[in-house]
Amino acid sequence: MRRFANSFDGDTLSIPIPGSAPKEIPRITLHSADQKLKLEIAESRVNFHRYRKDDDVEIDTNQIVDLCIRILREYKNCTQAIIGRLALVVVKFLEKKNPGLALVRHFCKKKWTIGPFSRPESFEIHSQEKYPLEGFNINSWVRCRTGRLVKNNEPALIVTQDINTLTEELEERDFSIEQLRSFLKIAHKEQEQVLRKYFPKE
Repeated sequence: MRRFANSFDGDTLSIPIPGSAPKEIPRITLHSADQKLKLEIAESRVNFHRYRKDDDVEIDTNQIVDLCIRILREYKNCTQAIIGRLALVVVKFLEKKNPGLALVRHFCKKKWTIGPFSRPESFEIHSQEKYPLEGFNINSWVRCRTGRLVKNNEPALIVTQDINTLTEELEERDFSIEQLRSFLKIAHKEQEQVLRKYFPKE
């Protein structure tokens, strides 16, 4: 915590949790004062979050990756933890009136847009693929759905992309920090390419 005090200069939450509690529940949660960063440390996983705020013009993904690498290198050295699984999750949104209808018109044939999906209050389409990607075996999840923005409750189109290594390989893997760095860069590039397939520029 001392090494990353400049990054996580906000509230620290540490709750005693019974030993019988699920291992995925965070034991320690660190925040940055500006609420852009959050680090959750559980017995079986570490989650690092970067949130977009109103003063963000552009998020520097290289800066995020570097901080993530530094944190997990320190954590692995300190705890001798095994890194058996990796994941990169990116959530993007677009404020839009009638987002459900926009998704229907984008993904469905015309006969459905004038039929059962003509006035959707909400809509969701979800896809998952499993394939090898530059030395990693991955799940690639894409979820396109309707929602509302927290800041103003306006309707929005929300796209969540999750690329992760396979659960069935968890027990046989111990990813190095360099493999983690490679995975984050490869997964981010793949997500950008997949997003363009779902929403090509016209």
